[in-house]
Amino acid sequence: MDSLSSEIKRSFTLFSLWRTLAWNDVLNRYRRSILGPFWITISMATTLLAMGPLYGSLFHLSLQDFLPHLCLGLIFWSLCTGVINESSTAFNDAAHFIRQIPLPFPLYILRVTWRQLIILLHNLTVVPIVMLIYPPDWSWSMLLLLPALLITLIFLSSVGLIAAIICTRYRDIAPIITSVMTLLFFVTPIIWQLSLLSAKQQYFARLNPFTHFIELLRGTTLGHCPALLEWLLTALFALAAALIAMTLISHTRKRIAYWI
Repeated sequence: MDSLSSEIKRSFTLFSLWRTLAWNDVLNRYRRSILGPFWITISMATTLLAMGPLYGSLFHLSLQDFLPHLCLGLIFWSLCTGVINESSTAFNDAAHFIRQIPLPFPLYILRVTWRQLIILLHNLTVVPIVMLIYPPDWSWSMLLLLPALLITLIFLSSVGLIAAIICTRYRDIAPIITSVMTLLFFVTPIIWQLSLLSAKQQYFARLNPFTHFIELLRGTTLGHCPALLEWLLTALFALAAALIAMTLISHTRKRIAYWI
């Protein structure tokens, strides 16, 4: 456990390394592109303009209530899927590093997480435009977005580390994870609202951990103060995922290089 603790600590002390790697990943992905990562922003804005009026009319909701809900739901869900899906292939993608340099394995997950944070910041440029058209309830509760985002990133990075280990050992799991995340999109309140469900349906919807994280992030961004239960549940999910990830990496970190 001591060696594992030192490995995790070393991963964070190498912040400049995984930050640079993540930034280069973004640059390489959009090299020779005029708008670069802002193509993602344009895609997000186009999706929002197409889905907002359509689903708003289907659910009989005013755009003032529905468009910010949809906008933030899509943006934060993009963060969730990006971290987990790309983490599932993180070790395989970094095989040339792993074979040659003895770097701590959590570093590669932090690289993915930071890369997705950069993309998140690009996507968030859509939010001020939506808020300018449909102003939220401005309050100090918006500052709670920072701890909410921190809890979410701990959860996503931990799940990403678990996925990376399993997918490195069993290559067929990565497409399954992508399919599961696609399925979870439809059972998470992103294009629909919890208030539209009956009490029984809401109970089942809340069995999905991503429901709580999306509601927490979206609620704080819109100036709402989430219930204490939401904070406790998301913190417990993050803690449980972190403990599972630490246990799994402690038993497999000496084998990962041989699996690649």
